[in-house]
This record gives sequence, C-alpha cells and structure tokens, in this order.
Amino acid sequence: MQQHFSTLARYNRWANRRLYEAVAALPDADYRREMGAFFGSLRGTLNHLLVADRIWLQRITGEGTSPARLDEILHDDFPSLREARAAEDERIIRVVDGLGEERLAGTFGYRNLKGQAFEQELAPVLAHFFNHQTHHRGQAHTLLTQLGRAAPELDLIYFLREQG
Repeated sequence: MQQHFSTLARYNRWANRRLYEAVAALPDADYRREMGAFFGSLRGTLNHLLVADRIWLQRITGEGTSPARLDEILHDDFPSLREARAAEDERIIRVVDGLGEERLAGTFGYRNLKGQAFEQELAPVLAHFFNHQTHHRGQAHTLLTQLGRAAPELDLIYFLREQG
C-alpha cells in the first residue's frame, strides 16, 4: 500500500507541473476569467486544490495551515500560486513516504470545516485525497481547452510509462 501511495504522490507532482506549465502560457485575464466551473476560473480551481491539500495534510499530520473555506484564494497571482503548489507537492511526497504500512492501515480522527468529528481509515482517505486532485485537474484541463489552449496529457499511464 505504501508504494502505491508514494507513486500517486509523485504522479500528483508530475501532473501538477505539466498543468501549471500550460497555465503559465495564458494571459492573466484568461487565468482569472470566470468560466462557470465549480470554482469559477482556473485561478479559483487551482487555489481550491491547494486549499484542499492543506486541509487534508493538516488533518493527517496535525501540522501546517488549514484554510477555513474551500473557495479561499491563497495566492491571487499565478507565480506565487505556482511556487506554493510546487512546495506543497514536495510536502505531500514527504508526508506520504513517511506514513508506513502500519499507519496506512490505521484510523485517524479529524473535524471537517463545519466542526463535525470523524474517525476514518487513513488509506481510503488518501485515495480520496489523490482522486480529488485528479478530479479538479480534469476541470482545469477542460478550462484550458475552452480557452483554446492545448492541454497536456495528465493520465497516470503516461506518468508510469515515463518512469519505466
């Protein structure tokens, strides 16, 4: 199980790098354009991903910041968001690599943003964590294509082939 989640953590970093490279080519107006996505724009969607990652990592580790809202804009400008995303992806790898099989098989408690307490198995929560990222990267991918831009291949299989 540990190896599986470590692979997903590295895939996450790879996919984010590819996505952010494509977004970096956009004019700022397109990056901010409200397009009817769940979080409005690429700016809103990419910030949401960072918000959710920080919330879950704080729940899992007890460390780091935990934003109060899912639609919080942590970084208004793309360059600072890109830098924060890269740092968070490295943090995700460190956290996941440090969990170990025993911890992955166990449970942990946390409170959601409404203050409700939950106790859940860690492995399925990590599956949700990585699935959530893929879900919203897919939305960002769609926004790029709607803006008339080429969107990169983000499928896991491309990452696995690159890794050999």
